[in-house]
Amino acid sequence: MENFEIDQSGKIEQLDTHTVVAGANKDARAIWLSAGVKRKLIQRLRKSRISQKDLLPIFFAVLCFLLLKTLPQLPNVIVIDEEYTAKESIIKEILLKLLNRQTRGKWQGGIGFKMIGHGSPAHRLAWSLHRLKKSNQSRVISENEVLSLLKLA
Repeated sequence: MENFEIDQSGKIEQLDTHTVVAGANKDARAIWLSAGVKRKLIQRLRKSRISQKDLLPIFFAVLCFLLLKTLPQLPNVIVIDEEYTAKESIIKEILLKLLNRQTRGKWQGGIGFKMIGHGSPAHRLAWSLHRLKKSNQSRVISENEVLSLLKLA
């Protein structure tokens, strides 16, 4: 499987709007997190042991993992848009932990970061679903899905 690019629209920290995390190669997928669920999660995570400075990149890594779980097969290379500057190592660490837990350590792919431009299918999908508010064209993520991955459920 070729590179799988991931982008988000409606940043996690923007609590007045939903978040769409989309990915694409030959196949395109998206997940949807409503503003209401996002606010509840942020409120709960701020009370947890998770460092406040790392909260958003960790949350983003979990959303990336939930997106990857929708694929029939994991890609060899995951390319993530540079959403959280200087936090790439945290995102990569959390995502690798989750992928290794899911595959029992058998996934041997790579994770990279770069600016994903407007021409990327992942960007176009995330932007269009966010702008058009089309949750029915993506997998809607629940509060418990995120909390269970962070072991806070």
